[in-house]
Amino acid sequence: MAEPSPPPSGPTRRRFLFQIGVASLAAVVGEAAWATVRFARAPLSYGPPLKHLLGRLSDFARGGTTYVEDAKVFVKRDDEGVRALSAVCTHLGCTVRRAEDGFVCPCHGSQYDHDGHVTGGPAPADLAQYELTLDAAGRLTVDLGRPVDRGTHLRAHGES
Repeated sequence: MAEPSPPPSGPTRRRFLFQIGVASLAAVVGEAAWATVRFARAPLSYGPPLKHLLGRLSDFARGGTTYVEDAKVFVKRDDEGVRALSAVCTHLGCTVRRAEDGFVCPCHGSQYDHDGHVTGGPAPADLAQYELTLDAAGRLTVDLGRPVDRGTHLRAHGES
């Protein structure tokens, strides 16, 4: 009778394939765990701030229109009070510029009158007007998250 041969001492094909399978499974589980941790610790971004300090009321001349770049608004002060008019074109979001007869968008030619009403071009809506507040120190703040009705003015104490 022949004696059975001893099992091979080196790696077998079956053992090699099993190890490849275990390594692949470990890689998939590890990647899933890493993705879960990254998702749970994702950096939060709430976008740009909605409230902007514009400056002191005295910085805005009566009868004038002042562009405030950080907030992308025009502050208009007249006999009725103060208001903040968006400088963002309602067509595609370009920044409008002052023109002799109001405002004009340099990108596609939308035109607005001095009150922000569309007078020409592809813009679908008037320029937005935003809420203004005045603190005890006389500083104006605009809230870009709070549009107000057209013609709404902030009346400061001491204005007629």
